[in-house]
Amino acid sequence: MDNKLYIKPPLVNRAYDWRKGPAPKTRRELDKFFDSPSITRLKEQICEMGRRIYAKDYTDGNGGNISVRVGEDLVLCTPTLCCKGFMKPEDICLVDMSAGQLCGYRPATSEVKVHIAMMKSAGMDACIHCHPPHCNAFLFAGLVPPSGVNPEADIFLGQIPLAPYATPGSADVASSVAAAAKKSNVVFMENHGIVCGGRDVEEAEWLAENADAYCRVLLLAAGHGGKIRQVGPKSVKALFDIRKAMGFSGIPEKLYNTNRFNGYQMKKSAK
Repeated sequence: MDNKLYIKPPLVNRAYDWRKGPAPKTRRELDKFFDSPSITRLKEQICEMGRRIYAKDYTDGNGGNISVRVGEDLVLCTPTLCCKGFMKPEDICLVDMSAGQLCGYRPATSEVKVHIAMMKSAGMDACIHCHPPHCNAFLFAGLVPPSGVNPEADIFLGQIPLAPYATPGSADVASSVAAAAKKSNVVFMENHGIVCGGRDVEEAEWLAENADAYCRVLLLAAGHGGKIRQVGPKSVKALFDIRKAMGFSGIPEKLYNTNRFNGYQMKKSAK
């Protein structure tokens, strides 16, 4: 094949560029902005991500919450006491970066404070909080999955931190997640669930899938009697470089977050 025929399509950019968007201040401006075509599309995306996490059993009842930053001081978020699998665009709320509600006929989730803290500390523009069962199997035990085992996990998840337990919706939990988010775009909240931050809301949902899939495989591996091996330091450094090149935040200071899993010390491969 003649290489002159090759093309290099750009990566799809799904992020809403709030830095170039309007900055409504008055009630009239806020209402117009909240009902604008671009914000309506984001509301629809939030509802779609809600259906995905509900379909995957990452949330039940009215659990979980989703947010997207749409301005210097503006965030779209899901309402409280609402099943994420059956939301409609008109259910979505608009709050400021102090979690004060500006638009929407339903009360905003109190846990949007956690999302806002993550946005401020780590520069995320979209967040999803949910309760994936395999992730929760780790964090209920006060554990995080080991790094250096699976390339995709190290690239996309980095070294997942565990934020200390605090009451949901409180300033304490927002503070603990904000600190942990500087280490990774996926944070395990002790005895609670996970919160994932992305450049757009679909990326945040992907990270939740990545984290639960990785934890699921680790739990399956723990049951067959064999011992997991970690890849060598040279390979781990190469994964860090890929993670950095892909624009993910939280490049770890240490090569491995632990050398133990399921009660034994993991061996490292030569590469």
